[in-house]
Amino acid sequence: KFHQRSASRISFPQHCSPVTCSSNTALADLSLDKMKPTQNDGEAVWVRPGQMSKQGTHYVLRGSSGRLVVCVHGIGSYSYCFDKIAKDLEKEGYRVLQYDLMGRGWSEPASNDNNYGGEGHVAQLQQLLEELHFENEPFDLIAHSMGGALAAHYLAKFPPNPAHNMRVVLLSPAGLMKPGMIKVLRSVPCMHSMIAKVLKSGQEGEWRKDFFAHTGEAATLEAEMLEAQRNQAQHNPHSFNAFFQSALRFPLYGNDDLVKDVGKMPIKTLIMWAKQDKAVPYSPSFARWQQALSEGGASVETETWDKAGHGFFLERPVEASSRIKAFLSSSSATV
Repeated sequence: KFHQRSASRISFPQHCSPVTCSSNTALADLSLDKMKPTQNDGEAVWVRPGQMSKQGTHYVLRGSSGRLVVCVHGIGSYSYCFDKIAKDLEKEGYRVLQYDLMGRGWSEPASNDNNYGGEGHVAQLQQLLEELHFENEPFDLIAHSMGGALAAHYLAKFPPNPAHNMRVVLLSPAGLMKPGMIKVLRSVPCMHSMIAKVLKSGQEGEWRKDFFAHTGEAATLEAEMLEAQRNQAQHNPHSFNAFFQSALRFPLYGNDDLVKDVGKMPIKTLIMWAKQDKAVPYSPSFARWQQALSEGGASVETETWDKAGHGFFLERPVEASSRIKAFLSSSSATV
């Protein structure tokens, strides 16, 4: 996961060849679908919970009827991060689609590293919706971190039908971050290999920073998150490269005009952000998203969380789920 905090320290110029870690390169020909789950005290710890699309995207579809909600995770996480929210929404009568971005979770990696940019990620989502025959159905979006920027890019290319009354929940979205080191590092490709090694060696520390409290129930939930992330790192040989290439290629900043255009669409939006977010800092990103969407004329609700980090919805899932359910049901929607 190490999210945009790590991503904000890397990028990749168009004219250079991608640099990947040797461990990823050596295992690049492995198919995730052929990998056997390892055993932990006799129990499998890396078992694919869902289905594979024809394009190699792993997805979990919950519920058999009701309005569809599509969940889009962040740069280094995978679909498990929405499990608790998805199960709650299913109980409320929604269908919920969780999927793994290319190279993350159980999804196959991109055929070309260039596809880890914005266009490739948008195409992956659209292809999945088309295969499942959902592309013309009303649906809502819940998107975290880089997934929030991806949701904006998706909507810019595939504007929603006004009759569908779309609602979008943005959880600490990237896309309007300060360029910072991303811009600097794009000019020094000679550092990419070194940075990749440093980030890979320190990823567990970055995962831990997504939680604010490390005691009580929060500590239990943090341990669950760490186990899930360790499983991905250990059993998916493509996951680090997918993170790294997305960090180098995905538009993590400079999307102001695009977000304003999304704000002009018939969409109701909820922005949720934690004040102690270290990956996509609350300031200035929260105000930038709110302003950009509002300038477009969008209906925007906001909620800030104190004493919480980038993974606030993982650390306090009951509160997050309750707020999201209230928002999704707050106005009439086409089913």
